[in-house]
Amino acid sequence: MRDGLKSAAMMVALVASISLASGQARAADLDAATQATLRSIITQQIDAFGRDDAEAAESFAAPGIRSKFPNAKDFNAMVHQSYAPLIHPRSTHFDEAGQTALGPLQKVTIVDADGGVWTAVYTFEQVDGMWRITGCALVKEQGTTI
Repeated sequence: MRDGLKSAAMMVALVASISLASGQARAADLDAATQATLRSIITQQIDAFGRDDAEAAESFAAPGIRSKFPNAKDFNAMVHQSYAPLIHPRSTHFDEAGQTALGPLQKVTIVDADGGVWTAVYTFEQVDGMWRITGCALVKEQGTTI
């Protein structure tokens, strides 16, 4: 299961970097309300991670992500193992969200509890009229601490 998550994260990172580099991620294609919703979803999920509220945190994930875990506790364990900077970040900074051929993409700069700087790239899909997170690629920015 862990290899599958690494592959998914690598795919999200690849799609994100290609989309951003080629200018395919266009903020103009997302209205202000959608951009605000995407930011709110990420913020609420990060807040849930910080409270160790596994059910709430998992509720923001798309069905494809949720199906990989038998329960919210296992989802939370994966987050603690692979996405620790999202649990108690010192700060977050949202770039403008963009639209790609695969759906919305939101880049977030995270400063972790130790001052390390990370880039998180989230992807989304709509499920029953609600935006859900389909993936998050998390990359440590080399040589940067705050």
